[in-house]
Amino acid sequence: MGLPIMKAPVNHGPERISRFDPSALSSCDEPVRRYFTHAIADGALLQPRMRLRMTGRIKIGVWLPFTAQQDCDGSSFIWRAQVPRHVPLVTVTDSYDDGRGSIDGRLLGAIRMFHSNDQNIVRSAAGRAATEGIVAPIGLLPSPTRFWRAESDHEITVDLALAPERPALHLTIDNDGAVQSVNLQRWGDAGEKTFDYVPFGGDILTEKRFGDFVLPSRLRVGWWHGTERFSPFFEAAIISAAPCETQPTHPTAER
Repeated sequence: MGLPIMKAPVNHGPERISRFDPSALSSCDEPVRRYFTHAIADGALLQPRMRLRMTGRIKIGVWLPFTAQQDCDGSSFIWRAQVPRHVPLVTVTDSYDDGRGSIDGRLLGAIRMFHSNDQNIVRSAAGRAATEGIVAPIGLLPSPTRFWRAESDHEITVDLALAPERPALHLTIDNDGAVQSVNLQRWGDAGEKTFDYVPFGGDILTEKRFGDFVLPSRLRVGWWHGTERFSPFFEAAIISAAPCETQPTHPTAER
C-alpha cells in the first residue's frame, strides 16, 4: 500500500482546526483510519499532550512496585515515578524532549543515586517517546513529520523524526482498530555490554475509554519484543488519562 502524505489535521492561524474530524484522514490507508477513529472520538479537542496516572511494577534486578504520573504526546514525555513506602523511598524521573533526554534517581527525594543525560540516554529516550505515542494518539496524527502506511490489514507503521533518531513505530491492530502490540528498533544496551538497536515493545492486555479517547489501559513492555528473548521488565495499569496543556519542564539541569 502507498505512503499517504497529508497535511496535519492541526493547523496554525485563524483557520486552526481545534477538533478531530475523521474526514481529515481520507487519504490514509483504511487500517490507519480504523486505528485513529477507534482511539479518538469524532469532535475530540486536538490537544496532543496527555497526562496519565498509573500504577505497576518495574524489574530492576527484582520487581519493584511504583506509582507514576506521566505527560506525553508521542514526541516528548516526562515520567515521574515513586517506589511507595510510608514515604517515597525512591523517585525516578525519566524524560525526552526535542533532542534532550535524561534519567535521574533519588533516595528520599533528595539524595541523588544516579543521573545520566549522555547521547545513549537521549537516543534511547527518543525510542521510548515514540512507543508511548499509543497513549497520546492526537500526537500521532498524520503530519509532515509523521508518515503513516499500512503493511497489512492489521499492521500499520508511522515514520517519526525524534532527534537524533528516526524511529519507525509498528502497531498491530484488531478488526476494530484497537492496538494489540507495539514495537520498534530502539537504541539501548538491553543488558549487553554495548549499545545497539534492539527490538523493543509491548503487548496491550486491555483498553479503556478515558473521555474522548480509547487507550491501552494495561500493558507489559520489554526488550527483544517479538522474539524468543522477550522478557517484560515493565508492567503498568493506567488509572486516569486526560488532555494536558502544560508543557514539560526538562529536568536535565536539576541538582
